[in-house]
Amino acid sequence: MGVVNGRKIVLKPRLLPRGLVDAAVVAISAIIQICALFLLPPLLIYVVFRSAPAALILALLTYLAFLAFSVWSIVLTSEGIRFRRLFGYPKYLPWTAITSVESTPRLELIVKGWLWPLLPAREMTPSMTSQGHYRISWKGGFCYFPPRDTVEFENYVSEHISRDFHA
Repeated sequence: MGVVNGRKIVLKPRLLPRGLVDAAVVAISAIIQICALFLLPPLLIYVVFRSAPAALILALLTYLAFLAFSVWSIVLTSEGIRFRRLFGYPKYLPWTAITSVESTPRLELIVKGWLWPLLPAREMTPSMTSQGHYRISWKGGFCYFPPRDTVEFENYVSEHISRDFHA
């Protein structure tokens, strides 16, 4: 929900899966991420140092890092896109720096958004859907965002960059 007349729109990410297949795809991807981020490194610490507290602290620190880098919403203004997050890049992209905004296929999102790199990932929302994401590209990088309201997102973005959206 946003304020169009004030030229400022706040959009939260879509959180829920878009059906059973989507939920299954997300569950499989999440298992891979959880193993790679929260189980393997602490297990390695435990094996090397024989310290359960150290392993637990590493898992907790990894989780806190994930929360600190997470994008909780975006703010669209006539100047650009602001990503609401504590740490990470980007925090702000002016429209002049954005080269494209495109609807993203599921496989691309999973591979390039969720699984590589793992931390910080290029899709850092608490979203549990693999559909309805957009790749926001700029010179030298890109990230993904799943707006809860895709129509409002597309309409606002299309006012500021000349790029068609592809399903």
